[in-house]
Amino acid sequence: MSQPNWCTKCSVSNIFMKTIILHSQDLALAQNLSSNLNGELEQRKKHFRIHTKLSFNLEQLRQSNRADLNLFKDNFNYSEIGLFVSDMDSTLVTIETIDEIAKLVGIENEVSSITKKTMLGYQDFSSSFKARVLMLRGTKIEILKQVYDEKLNYSDGAIELIDFLKSMNIKTALVSGGLSYFAQQLQNQLGLDSFKANNVEIINNYLTGSVIGTVVGPQEKANYINELCMLYGLKKNQVLAIGDGANDLEMMRIVGLSIAYKAKPLLQKNCDVIINFSSLDSVIDFFDWLNSIQNLLLILRELELYLN
Repeated sequence: MSQPNWCTKCSVSNIFMKTIILHSQDLALAQNLSSNLNGELEQRKKHFRIHTKLSFNLEQLRQSNRADLNLFKDNFNYSEIGLFVSDMDSTLVTIETIDEIAKLVGIENEVSSITKKTMLGYQDFSSSFKARVLMLRGTKIEILKQVYDEKLNYSDGAIELIDFLKSMNIKTALVSGGLSYFAQQLQNQLGLDSFKANNVEIINNYLTGSVIGTVVGPQEKANYINELCMLYGLKKNQVLAIGDGANDLEMMRIVGLSIAYKAKPLLQKNCDVIINFSSLDSVIDFFDWLNSIQNLLLILRELELYLN
């Protein structure tokens, strides 16, 4: 049987066994991949793991199968993760909040074009954010409330992921280049430990077009992670971060595990994990064995209480 394109130059490595996580429950796909990679297939609760010594092009593998496939990092201690940090717009939630505000006040094209260029890394974030906020001058605060109530939806799997992380006693934080108006409400609703986002000036219930304080751009996001690590007594390699745009690049460079979620090409090239097809809670796949241990400990604890 001929090998697929992504495996035409496959060679056997006698030193390292690699583990690929298939974020899917498609058994046929898993079996086909395992066969082509001459691998050992392992079925988990909501995903498959393929253990192989063959070398391969992971990106070609993803594209040819239209599936989320990621390498399990052998040199990373998943059990020591103590902090999860997420971007807000187009990551934890499905929309770009500032674009939705612009849509309701009739300047969607002007604002969204700047947003797209900025997220692709073509435009400086701080100046572009100030420009977009200035364009929203005169917007009623009720418009922001309307966006939150009617337009803002969580990304698939977001609530499940946050609930899981909290069950593992992992601190959760939101860091956003968007507005604190939305980030603070999300923190309250999801029970996140902390958040950082941009403050804009509001006078008499109208946006003035001015930004208060330093804009939360790429470096500020990284600085916030450093602050949280100091606060919680953690090392940066104990942090898991997730985002979708160029504004997330600097924080991805300093954390232990970086995840690009349906992200722009620039970010995907610089992250450990890429999720393009599945939901946010596929991140839980990396913790599968830890979850099993936790469940076992709970059972043992309940048994101890019963016997006593």
